[in-house]
Amino acid sequence: MPDDASVLFIMLDATRADRLSAWGNPHPTTPTLDGLAAAGALFRRHFANSHATRPSFPQLMTGRYYFQNVLRAFTPNEHPREFPFSPGDPTAAFVPAVLQGRGFQTLGVSAHPWFVAASDLGRSFDRLELVAAEATRGYADARDVVERARAVWLARDRTRPVFLYVHFMDMHMPRYLPAGEPRFPVAGYDWRRRFKPNGEPLFHPERRRWLRADARDFSDLDRRHFTAVYDSRLAHTDAQLGRLLAAVRADDPDLGRTLVLVASDHGEELGEDGRTDHTDSLADGVQHVPWIVAGAGVAAGQTCDRFTENIDIAPTLLELLGLSLPAGTRMDGRAQLGRDGHLVPRAGKPAVYYAWESYRAIRTPRYLLRENVPGSFVARHEGEVVLYRLDGVRRVRLPVEGRAARLAERLRARLARRLARREVRFLRARYEAPTTPFLVRAEFWRLAPETRVPCVPVDAATGRRALRVRGWLWSGRGVTVLRPGDGAPLPVTVSAPDGVYEVEAAARPIHPMPWLLGFGRWRRESFSPETATVYVALGAARSVGSQLSVAIPAAAAAGRHIVGLRLSPPGFVAEAAAEPGPEDEELRVRLQALGYVE
Repeated sequence: MPDDASVLFIMLDATRADRLSAWGNPHPTTPTLDGLAAAGALFRRHFANSHATRPSFPQLMTGRYYFQNVLRAFTPNEHPREFPFSPGDPTAAFVPAVLQGRGFQTLGVSAHPWFVAASDLGRSFDRLELVAAEATRGYADARDVVERARAVWLARDRTRPVFLYVHFMDMHMPRYLPAGEPRFPVAGYDWRRRFKPNGEPLFHPERRRWLRADARDFSDLDRRHFTAVYDSRLAHTDAQLGRLLAAVRADDPDLGRTLVLVASDHGEELGEDGRTDHTDSLADGVQHVPWIVAGAGVAAGQTCDRFTENIDIAPTLLELLGLSLPAGTRMDGRAQLGRDGHLVPRAGKPAVYYAWESYRAIRTPRYLLRENVPGSFVARHEGEVVLYRLDGVRRVRLPVEGRAARLAERLRARLARRLARREVRFLRARYEAPTTPFLVRAEFWRLAPETRVPCVPVDAATGRRALRVRGWLWSGRGVTVLRPGDGAPLPVTVSAPDGVYEVEAAARPIHPMPWLLGFGRWRRESFSPETATVYVALGAARSVGSQLSVAIPAAAAAGRHIVGLRLSPPGFVAEAAAEPGPEDEELRVRLQALGYVE
């Protein structure tokens, strides 16, 4: 490996491995990437450690399972990973910052509105540019991203090594067909009758109003077309990558001085099991992602068939460059390639691990075990432990009893050995004392085992009878009391820094259920929105040992859908909110197109 090697880091957002030709897609989607894989190392069973961009990027860029958000703030007062009173972790190191400290010029070109210069990660770059795009399309096309990346590469400081990060979004929704038609069309299928030009379904829009990822109504032809659109976007991106690599090879024909790394933050479901998008299903379509390393002395024709994880990417990159971590920092992953460009002895692992705020999981060759947070509503509804047998691309859920229960205990023990201490260490040091109110959404509450709350996830198919529950009811987004029960309060526990808080129930009003017409509209207006409009004072409560318990009176939930608890520290004085400017509105439209906001 040359001492002055530069790095081209290609991030393919929302890209699943099995749609690349090198991973077995019969469609010729990725000749450029296939060539890179043949010229270097391909990690065939590589997995993301979480299901979405915001949890995945800290894992990619720090090599750690647990870390706070590092991207542009999205819901800073409404999500534990984004609460503004996180001090960060001095024992973690961002890859761009490490390279910057070793003399690299760190440059980035991004199509993602979250990966920008003003983010925690973005501040590790000498220059990070967001490529302009029409807001309603969500992101810049690969052609425009490559055009800008080529210009940045050609203008680089040639007296020192360069780290150029390029972030593509073309496999993410919305997906406009580059040529107006799928490159790999479904024979005899008139897609315009079923899908919009941006890839979204025209049929049954009420389903998608509740959950964008709902594909339970897709036919086999619908799924095939949806996949064909995805493959078309991937093929288009691959062709543009060829242009970018041509610019790199103009100076370095055999990539002898340029290390090229291709990765993804997560994959995408394409209608399998009735889902699209990248939800926390932990299905392989979401978690199995590509990883390719080539150039700068990496030996050609290498394939790793054992498991690897996104947390391995950062330490592998540093090992190839011959760089050590700054003193006092550490990573959870391990290098899979040595300084000589060859796979390390016993490359790969026997299992991969998933970690996020609401789950942790282990995937082995034959099984996937997921642990939901004990006491959470999801654990009440789906089970605290969920076990699947993996039959090829199919997942078969197993009842956790008998032999399967013993298997689950062994997997849970492995999961605990890998993640438990790391999670405790992360939770212990994640917050400073807050100075502003923050919202703990219902998905992050915990209930005592004896608490009885029927779970009725409400969507477009939920009928009147399912909602005729007396007392407390969990809707999938919050809690309510639609019909009087015994009047008992709902005791919940949330995580919060130690101290005293004024606690309020954050809610939306629910009008009486109509007896005749208008039930569908009432159901949607009552349970679909997640933004609170009213706050009901519940009094003061103290957090001790980072745990705050409060009993929500049934009266507070009568005629209201409670979506969270708002905690205000002592002495807080509300200030008038600033009026949104044109840039804020453009960002809102962009995020709406990407499916991040209503």
